[in-house]
Amino acid sequence: MPFAKKIDDSKYIYAVSRIRAIEKKLLTNSSFERMIDSKTPDEALKTLLEADYGYGTDIKNVLQYEKLLKEEYNKVYQLLSELAPEPEIINMFLISNDYHNIKVFLKSEFSGQESMDIIVEPGSIPANTLKIMIQDRNFSDMHETMKNAIEECIETFGATKNPQIIDLILDKAHFVHMKEIAKASGSDFLNDLVVMMIDISNLKIFLRIKNLKKTWDFLQKVLIPGGKIDNKIFLENLDSSLDNFLETLKYSKYGELLEKSIENINSTKSLTKFEKLCDDFILSFVKKAKFIIFGIEPL
Repeated sequence: MPFAKKIDDSKYIYAVSRIRAIEKKLLTNSSFERMIDSKTPDEALKTLLEADYGYGTDIKNVLQYEKLLKEEYNKVYQLLSELAPEPEIINMFLISNDYHNIKVFLKSEFSGQESMDIIVEPGSIPANTLKIMIQDRNFSDMHETMKNAIEECIETFGATKNPQIIDLILDKAHFVHMKEIAKASGSDFLNDLVVMMIDISNLKIFLRIKNLKKTWDFLQKVLIPGGKIDNKIFLENLDSSLDNFLETLKYSKYGELLEKSIENINSTKSLTKFEKLCDDFILSFVKKAKFIIFGIEPL
C-alpha cells in the first residue's frame, strides 16, 4: 500500500541505537585484509563466521558462501523492517528486487521458459506471491505504480512482441515508485538519494547509448524522468564529444565524477571504471547518514 505520512525522527531513537550497536560488529579493514591474506578459502570463511556472519546457520563449507551472503542479506532487511517505525520506507530499497522479479516472471510467461534461478529475494512482495499475482492478473494488493506498469507491459508486449519494452516500462516505473515513497516520507535525504540515483542511471544510459551509436529517438525512450539533470542535456549532447558533454555538466555535482571518468572512457571505450566511480559516488552520499543522530537516515 502507498506510504503517505511524514517521518517522525524521534520514533527512530531505539532503532538507531540498535543499529549503532550492530555496526560495531561489522567487518573492519583489518578483517578484510585477513580474508585477502588467508591461505585457503576455508580460512577466509572462518573470518566471516567469527564476525557472526552465518550465525545460526549450518554452513560449514566454503562452497556455501553464496548461501551465507544471501541469508545475511535477508536478515538485514528483516531486521530493518522490524526496527523501522514506518517499515514501508524500507520497501523503497526492496522494490528494485520486485521490479527485477516482475521482468523475470513476465518474460518467462511470454517466452514459455522458466527462469526461477535468477529470482532475487527479499522483495517488498515475496517472489512466489508476486508470481501468483501476475499469473492470476490479480493486482488489487499491489502499489498503483507497479500495477499500472505490469498492465502496460502486458498490453504493449501483446501489440509489439518486443521483450525490450518490458525493461523500458519497468525501469521507469521503479524510479517513479521510489520517488513516491521518498516524497511521502518527507525526508530530504531520501528524496535527494532517489534523484541522485536517477541522474546516475541516466548518465550510464547516455554513455552506453553513445558507445553503441544508438539514435536520439532511442535515447529519448529510455531516459528516466525525475532527475536533477534535465533530459534535454542528454538529448542535445548525443552527437557531441564527451569533452563537450563534460563542459555542460562541469559545475554540477557530477562534474568531478565525469572528469575522472571521461579520459578513461575515451581511451578504453569501457564504462567499467565509470560504473565503479558511480557506486562510490552514491556510497559517499549515503555515508553522510553516519553523522545524523536519529531518523531514517542511519538505518
